[in-house]
Amino acid sequence: MRIRLIGIGKAIALLLGATMAIGQSVTEQFIPIGQSPGLSGKYTDLGEIKQVDIEGRIITLDVAAGRRTVMVTKRTRIWLDRSKLRQTNMVGGFMDLHEGRQVEVKYEDDTRRQAAAWIKIRSTRP
Repeated sequence: MRIRLIGIGKAIALLLGATMAIGQSVTEQFIPIGQSPGLSGKYTDLGEIKQVDIEGRIITLDVAAGRRTVMVTKRTRIWLDRSKLRQTNMVGGFMDLHEGRQVEVKYEDDTRRQAAAWIKIRSTRP
């Protein structure tokens, strides 16, 4: 009986953890750059876009660890962070990625850090 209770407890903990992760991915677009709980600075890079390759869908960033090249795939979600303007964040697109813009990038694979899962772009204009 005790083993079953431990098993049920582990199953509940796994389900709650998955629910929290799903919840954060749904609300991520509304969280300002650098403020994603448990992600920002640990599993994301914050930096400035130095180069944009439109044909290759690749951006080059200056981040704390140096220069990083990031692939922007069709699956990459892009958001405009308008929190500094006291406005609601909104969905953006590849054409919003310009040299000099501040971004936060979350990768599909946290270890390899090649393709972006999502990108937040700091917006300074309404």
